[in-house]
Amino acid sequence: MISLTRTDDENSSINSNLSERNRTYMLFVSEDAPIGHTQIIDTFDSSFCLKYSIKSNIYHRHDIPFEIQLLTNESCTLNLHVIRLLDREQTPMYTIRRQLIDENDLSDNDIITIQLSIVILDVNDHVPQFESEHFHFIIPENIQPGSLIGRVQAYDPDIFLNGKISYTLFGHDLIQSGNRTMFKIDKDTGELFLLDYSLDYETKRDYTLMVEAKDHGDVEATLWPSVPSYADIIITIEDVNDQKPQIIFTMPNEDKQDDSVKFMNISNPYLNYG
Repeated sequence: MISLTRTDDENSSINSNLSERNRTYMLFVSEDAPIGHTQIIDTFDSSFCLKYSIKSNIYHRHDIPFEIQLLTNESCTLNLHVIRLLDREQTPMYTIRRQLIDENDLSDNDIITIQLSIVILDVNDHVPQFESEHFHFIIPENIQPGSLIGRVQAYDPDIFLNGKISYTLFGHDLIQSGNRTMFKIDKDTGELFLLDYSLDYETKRDYTLMVEAKDHGDVEATLWPSVPSYADIIITIEDVNDQKPQIIFTMPNEDKQDDSVKFMNISNPYLNYG
C-alpha cells in the first residue's frame, strides 16, 4: 500500500554515515491507506535513537495527515504514520520537513534535516458523473446524415485509466427500419451524430436513447472496481415545411346550366386556421 524511493544528497546507502546533515526521501502512498498504517522510511543503528529525537514543530500544519516517528525495536527506524484519511483529489502531494536533534548537544552542528515528498497514488474511488441525468436535443427533420446532433459529457476526478471515460449508446430507438443504426456516439468525446438515415417528422417525432459512461479502471477489482453511470437522451425532431400545398379545382359540367359560384380548395397540412 505504501512504496518507498529514497534519494539522499550524498547518494548513500540506507545505513549510511550518520554525519549526513540533509536527507531527502520520496514516498508513494495509496490514497486508501488506512489510519494507523506505518511505513519504515529509513533504518539506522540502534544507538541513533538513543542520541537523536524529532524536534517538535510549533508551526506544524494540522491538515498534514502524517506523523514522523523515531522508533526503537531491534534497530532504530524512521517511520511515516498515517493519522487521517487521504484524498488524492483534494491533495495529491505533501512535503514535510523535520529536524533530528541531539538532546545533549543543541548546537546547529549536530542537527539532521530530513525532507519527505509524499505522492498520493490514485485509487478508482469515483464513478463518472454526467453533467445532467437527462439530455435533450432538437434537430430539424431535414438534417443531413453525418451531422453533429450534440454532445454529452461526464466527469471523473480520478486520473490515468481510472479517470479516462468511454461512452456507449443503448436503446430501442437506436435501431430503426430494417436493423439500420440511426445514431452513433464518439466513444471518447461523447459527440452524438446522425447516421445515413432520413428523418420524417410526420412518421416519428421523438427518439429516446440511453448513454453509458464508464472509466477504464479494473472492472474485476475487489476494492475499487470500475462502475458505469447512465443518462437519458431525448432527440426531438423539428418540423420543416416540406409538404407542398395541394390545389383542387373542379370545373363545372358544361351540359348543365349552373350559375352557382365555384370554389377552389387549397390544402396544406401546415396551414392552421383559427
